[in-house]
Amino acid sequence: MASRLCIRCVVLLGALAALSLLAGCFGLSGLPIAVFTVDPPTGQSPLIVHFDASDSSDPDGAIVRYDWEFGDGSTRGGRSTAHLYKVDVETVFAVRLTVSDDEGNQASTTRTLTVYPPPPPASSEQVEFVWPFHFDADGDDAVNLNDEYFTLENTGDASVDLGGWTVSNERGLVYQFPAGTVLAVGAVVFVHSGAGVDAGDILYWDAPEPVWHNDSDIAVLRDPTGLIVDLYAYTSC
Repeated sequence: MASRLCIRCVVLLGALAALSLLAGCFGLSGLPIAVFTVDPPTGQSPLIVHFDASDSSDPDGAIVRYDWEFGDGSTRGGRSTAHLYKVDVETVFAVRLTVSDDEGNQASTTRTLTVYPPPPPASSEQVEFVWPFHFDADGDDAVNLNDEYFTLENTGDASVDLGGWTVSNERGLVYQFPAGTVLAVGAVVFVHSGAGVDAGDILYWDAPEPVWHNDSDIAVLRDPTGLIVDLYAYTSC
């Protein structure tokens, strides 16, 4: 009887070893799985590309961190994000996602995208988001809307009439600059989320509620034709 029991133990141990081997072969070892989408995978500069790692998973726990390398030296965190690519020549970027699970295990994957150069510029106008971008007002954002604001600067070599230009957030809320808003070379303009009387470099969105999320958001600047001029994406710590 003892002999038969020993034989059964050996068989059972062998089966467990085989299952362990199969688990390793089929990726059931507890490591997370990194997967993401790229939208669009190609386009003309300046190009906003959205990345989404929602399909990433962890077979025995949860993913707690997403780290992006955009292939141009820029990095960012977050399950989903966006990045602005600007090139002068056709460029292929290798985008790398690294996910970390709640046990400290990591996995990475890489995809490529292609960005083509823009058409020759019609002018030397250049306006861009600059610091401070005060997306988190002091205290309660909802009752301190005018402490929530973004800043634009004319970094080109010619004055820019911002009339008809727009700034939008990730949810699609849109602010349109009033006619006659001229930004001189080197000048800045502040746009506050709340209400007030526009005066010089201080403008007001007149939004009924906070415009910018405190954890993450994407601000997009477009000219009157709808062309994307600049993008500001952030993720707070």
